[in-house]
Amino acid sequence: MAPQLARDADGGRLIDVRGPRFGAAITTVVLATALVVQDGVGTALVAWQWLAFAISTFAGLAWSPYGNLFRFLKRRLDLGPPPATEPEAPPRFAQACGLAVATAALALFAVGATAAGWVAVAVVLTLSALLAISGICIGCELYLVGQRVLAGRGRAGEHADSRGAA
Repeated sequence: MAPQLARDADGGRLIDVRGPRFGAAITTVVLATALVVQDGVGTALVAWQWLAFAISTFAGLAWSPYGNLFRFLKRRLDLGPPPATEPEAPPRFAQACGLAVATAALALFAVGATAAGWVAVAVVLTLSALLAISGICIGCELYLVGQRVLAGRGRAGEHADSRGAA
């Protein structure tokens, strides 16, 4: 059974802000190792990371392998309550972005375009390292931009409807 995550007033899951950075640090190590060793072991590491992204994307961050490790260490090391929480949706979308690029990398490996596959791996590695080091999550930012665009479309449609009805 997945651990219960806190929820906001609208019922959305909330997560400890330290969790995504922890997961990004592990992702950085996994993908950096894959990029250095390449060949079969490197490809297996990319496949492992693909699985971690898939679990987080489809089952949610409560089931994330790295999130579960973070929660275990948080309890074990008595790190205390989170300094802040954030909605699960933006980091979960970032996991989906990682999944998409990892899928492309594995597909490129499968068709023999290994150099292009390793470039795709390097992109995910770079973005994971950025999050781990600075706390800047490009996937999360893309999610928020998308939400603003969708909200703007809804308002534009509402204005058009109200003008048309007048």
